[in-house]
Amino acid sequence: MNLGLGWKLHGDGKTPPPGEVVRPDERLSWGRTVGLGAQHVVAMFGATFIFPVIMGLDPNLAIMMSGIATILFLVIVGGQVPSYLGTSASFVGGVAAIRAAGGDSATVTGAILVAGLVLALVGGVIHFLGAEIIHTILPPVVTGAVVMLIGFNLAPVVANVYWPQDQW
Repeated sequence: MNLGLGWKLHGDGKTPPPGEVVRPDERLSWGRTVGLGAQHVVAMFGATFIFPVIMGLDPNLAIMMSGIATILFLVIVGGQVPSYLGTSASFVGGVAAIRAAGGDSATVTGAILVAGLVLALVGGVIHFLGAEIIHTILPPVVTGAVVMLIGFNLAPVVANVYWPQDQW
């Protein structure tokens, strides 16, 4: 049963044989697909709902727009990349700064829109010039050091939140 979605059943539809994976153009049985889809919804819902609440924005709008973005993405890639597009925690710091300076939701939304346009512009540059430009500007030694420093800076926050609760 195809239902016109373009995915064919993988093997028996229950369990991939050892060493095999379900390819992007394949699926498991509908029961397992729906079950794994429900698991995915539960996993993504927390972040999609919580980040807008933290930023003082409407979580209903975030859920609706993540659905629209995901559908648009799946149409663009022809269903070949199984992905969900949700909210991002990367905006929380900027939103907190705007709110601290007295900004309202309109200012926050405008700032996020501008950030999205800049991201689209950067994506276009990378698409046409290639990823080599990123590796030239930001070699792995730089990006690795930045990620490491972010982790080091966040570690005390996590320690202060969770270690006092440790009752071992």
